[in-house]
Amino acid sequence: MADRTKSTSSKRARPSVEREAPEAEPSAPRERMVKAAAALLSERGLAGTSFSEVIELSGAPRGSIYHHFPEGKDALTEEAITLVGDRVLTLLRHREGETPGHVVHRFVEAWRTVLVKSDFKAGCAIAAVAHERLGHPALGDRAAAVFVSWERALDEALRAAGLPREKAHSAAALILAALEGVLIVCRARREIAPLDAVGESLAAFVNA
Repeated sequence: MADRTKSTSSKRARPSVEREAPEAEPSAPRERMVKAAAALLSERGLAGTSFSEVIELSGAPRGSIYHHFPEGKDALTEEAITLVGDRVLTLLRHREGETPGHVVHRFVEAWRTVLVKSDFKAGCAIAAVAHERLGHPALGDRAAAVFVSWERALDEALRAAGLPREKAHSAAALILAALEGVLIVCRARREIAPLDAVGESLAAFVNA
């Protein structure tokens, strides 16, 4: 039976996705700001992410954001896109002994963590940027490139796990599209059941 986890909190919490308390990490201000931007993008989108909130969440000195990102918000966003893209590519690397179903399971569980730990506030930062492509075409292109890289990584992982080439190619596109879509549904309904249902269906498809 699917775990229908629901939120009971109405307070506005700090984003918990794509970071582990940046203000407490012994990393450089620039790195903390990029991680904070990724977290904010996943919850509030591009329009809702401001320099002031990045400074607050990262704990970086005021004024340092203009020092590190003189070209403005788009430059910071581009680095946040790269960070999130690379993290997912690392997640999708093939692991010895995996079945195609294991590949699906790992990807689904990663998004489960994002949803549950953020109390259904966070989704995919890349999708958040892609949704605002009209106003930011260059960033939209970067988001599209990340999605292409994820699909290719899924394709490679599925083939390495034993799925035939043609099925792996179509399955990779299906998995990515299905999970990106179900994230929206889960956030809207504030429950995990849709992700569970989609995950089970995708695993059954690649294992068939």
